[in-house]
Amino acid sequence: MFWHFYKYRTKVLLRNKSMLFWTLAFPILLGLMFMAAFGEIDQAGNLETITTGIVKTGDQTALTENFSTVLEQVEINEKPLFALEELQETEAVEKLTAGELAGYFLIDDKTISLHVGQAGMSQTLMKNVMDQFLQRTAIIASKAAELETLDLAPIMAAFEQEATFQEVNADRDMSVKSFYFFTLIGMAILYGTMWGVRNVQDQQANQSANGIRLSLIPRKRTLVSSANLAASFTIVLVEVYIILAVFRFVYQVDFGDRWQWLLLVAALGSLCAILLGTLIGNLTPKMNLVQKDGILVSVTMAMSFFAGMMGSEQIKYWLDLHVPILGQVNPVNLISESLYQLYYYTDLSSFYTNLFWLTGFIVLLSIGNAWIERGVRYDAL
Repeated sequence: MFWHFYKYRTKVLLRNKSMLFWTLAFPILLGLMFMAAFGEIDQAGNLETITTGIVKTGDQTALTENFSTVLEQVEINEKPLFALEELQETEAVEKLTAGELAGYFLIDDKTISLHVGQAGMSQTLMKNVMDQFLQRTAIIASKAAELETLDLAPIMAAFEQEATFQEVNADRDMSVKSFYFFTLIGMAILYGTMWGVRNVQDQQANQSANGIRLSLIPRKRTLVSSANLAASFTIVLVEVYIILAVFRFVYQVDFGDRWQWLLLVAALGSLCAILLGTLIGNLTPKMNLVQKDGILVSVTMAMSFFAGMMGSEQIKYWLDLHVPILGQVNPVNLISESLYQLYYYTDLSSFYTNLFWLTGFIVLLSIGNAWIERGVRYDAL
């Protein structure tokens, strides 16, 4: 009987063309827009050394010396990324105006700022290196008594991870644009919440006529809900795998070579999304489907924003530094971070932590849904 329910529930869900568009076609189209915006970023690997100015003001601190050392040692394809010129601020402004510099870093006692004359790939890389240095410095400094006691070794070790990664993957092209797609995949997976809401809508007697009919059949309620969950999970997982295939083989997005773990993350994320949608559907029985979808879209977009999408990388880093628990309870962030760790890190300990959080969410959501559905009683049908 389970397979009978599963088969026909799958057919019913596949007839919903609107849902198929938003959960499958829309992420693919959005990925196409990402390609238009970031498609040329892979040319970074072919960049010539960037002529960069260094302007130091105030006293020379550990921050100043460490950042200068990092800039000198950063390499791409065994070639220095930056050709540094130490200048006075007036000289740097003149050279920047004349086009002799891609930009210059202004370093004072406590802060570093980047000054550029135009936007381009060189300027983007300069900003990325500066941001990574400041973020990692802030994390390490938060655990140190004073900034002056900061040791350069942990910072350089973090940057050396990038060099190690490039050596390990020297037989294939590096794809910087991959990082911009990780949050998009997390968002696409969380769109699976919509299927969970529809399961509740169609199986609860106080939410639809279909629910009334299902409540009258001589079968256990858990059988119906399990078949509905299995059918929606199958659809979401196939959609996510199709999205990954399009991104990888059509858009040429590099996800690394740990596909067995990547597919597992997609499966856990899909199940978590459906259960979250089911919970929201169970908690809002008096709302119509349009209102529930509005809540789901709002929640998903908020999660994507705090995971670093929509140009909110600085907000994400601030949260990771000051309120890390918000990242751990954000499924979009967990999924995107997991993909990032699979692509970037050789040590997967933090990735396993993310898997633990995802699994924990699945268990808690399952318990919550079971508790709510077991307690549902109807005065009349």
